[in-house]
Amino acid sequence: MPIITDRRLATLYAAFETQKRSNPSLKLGTEQALQILAEVGDRSGWSASKALTELKKPGMTQAQQIAFAQKGLSAGEKKDLAQILDAGTVPLEASAKQFLEAVLGRTSPGGNTDIGVNGLTVTTDQASGLSGKTKAGATIEAINLSQSPVGRYHNDDTFVIGKADASGNFSGAKLQGDMAMKEGDVIRMRARYADGTTSDWVNVKANTAETSDTRNAQVAVFRIGLTAGTGGAINVENINEGRPISEPGAKVQFTNLRTGEKQVVTLDGEGTFPKNLQLKGNAGDNFSVAASDGANNKDFRVTVGNVTVPGGTTTGDILPDPALHKDELNTDGTPKFGKKTFNGPLFVNGVDSGDVQQGQLGNCYFPAAVAAIAKANPDVINNMVKANGDGTYTVTFKERDWATGKTKDVPVRIDGDFYARSWGGPLYGHSSNSGETSKMEMWFPLVEKAYAQWKGSYNTIGNGGSSADVFEDFTGAQGKSINAAGSADNVWKTITTAIDAKKPVAAGTHDDGGPVNYANTGVYGDHAYSILGYEKTGTERYVVLRNPWGESEPAGNGANDGVFKLKLEEFQKLYDNVMYTN
Repeated sequence: MPIITDRRLATLYAAFETQKRSNPSLKLGTEQALQILAEVGDRSGWSASKALTELKKPGMTQAQQIAFAQKGLSAGEKKDLAQILDAGTVPLEASAKQFLEAVLGRTSPGGNTDIGVNGLTVTTDQASGLSGKTKAGATIEAINLSQSPVGRYHNDDTFVIGKADASGNFSGAKLQGDMAMKEGDVIRMRARYADGTTSDWVNVKANTAETSDTRNAQVAVFRIGLTAGTGGAINVENINEGRPISEPGAKVQFTNLRTGEKQVVTLDGEGTFPKNLQLKGNAGDNFSVAASDGANNKDFRVTVGNVTVPGGTTTGDILPDPALHKDELNTDGTPKFGKKTFNGPLFVNGVDSGDVQQGQLGNCYFPAAVAAIAKANPDVINNMVKANGDGTYTVTFKERDWATGKTKDVPVRIDGDFYARSWGGPLYGHSSNSGETSKMEMWFPLVEKAYAQWKGSYNTIGNGGSSADVFEDFTGAQGKSINAAGSADNVWKTITTAIDAKKPVAAGTHDDGGPVNYANTGVYGDHAYSILGYEKTGTERYVVLRNPWGESEPAGNGANDGVFKLKLEEFQKLYDNVMYTN
């Protein structure tokens, strides 16, 4: 058992030992090694949290991290690190062990000094693309963290940009399309080895041929959630955990437009808010939001939007609304979000699959099915949604009597109130044309709200389901499903026959962590997609799909509108089932 004299380090290591007891397979990796070094950096006059932020700063190399740690080490702390390495009760991953040994000067940083302990090094000059060194034959993956916030990207939704040669060298690796990098962008990279394992993440600041950094940090205003706390405090959270608010290290300024008070927040290494962040204000307060990447908009003069704290005013509900999903409720059961009345046109240029946008609800099966119906037979939608002229709407579903095979109409009456995000747009399903109350095309969010009302709540419909069931509930026709990995000819015939007959078709992917690794495919596991059509070029057969997010698709498919095509063979590898009606 290690004898650790530094009180803070001893407390941290005791926490690791507790975790080991509940998880016997636990090993400490580079992330935990950085935590250890942050705790022994007090001689430099830095707090542990500040030291950790510095150690994880974008662009910080392994050599720089080691030099920073060594500067703050006392003789006693060196002995403590040696105890962890030599007598530790919690095993260290090889990369973490090499890292700590390099800090103590026992070894060079890593078994291969060219690739460091994290398995990947990147050169500082990327004028001709990203270059560096890793293991021979490794695939290079990257994502532009400066460009990802306004899309539905996670920080590990990487794209393949190159491959290392037999010596482990790579060069000229470039992100394309909406991920293309400009001077000053934060690029997150890793190498994927032949055995499927990966290097540690490396963040680099793009150093291109451009003379200056002219692109400011983007802000995903729609992910900012505000709720009124107690004592004049406003709780701030990222309502899309796992996706960024802005690039790592960006500064976001909130200005309370009632009081004029300003507060600047520095985002963490994942581009999100620090935990337990609070602003000063009251329910109903409106805040303007501005950001700076350190090079642009330093005075925060240019704003990117406004967010409002729910609770200041009440909406005039005509009819009771379905309850929110449990994830959008406070611990006392009250809603985290307020409501707004939308009164835009029912249809804008008719019904189109592109109108459908999935919101903050785990019901991809539903918008995927609805978009497929809109594509195959828009009259189904036209005939089921009616404005009543009094601020209410009636959506009529079909209910099948399985004993007789007959269906009956189920009319559901709702109003135009929707739970709204702090920036103003609907929290759940919405239309692609606008987020404004008087302009948004209403048919899809109304249909989703009515479905939640019929089935019981947004929570009832927001925990997964089957597009085939939605097809039945909209058309009355029996929903069916086949295995996508079956006979290629049978899968192709099923899709083409349904499309030609103007029947809706959808497809679901395998569960995350299942038989398919979705890394770098642009397709997401445990997700439903609309099948909008098919194409045939010579002997090649293609399936045309749409992501119900209205964005995020495989690279090289043109505009980032969620619509893309896959060869039938690739479709069968990535998808689990095909859903349609008889």
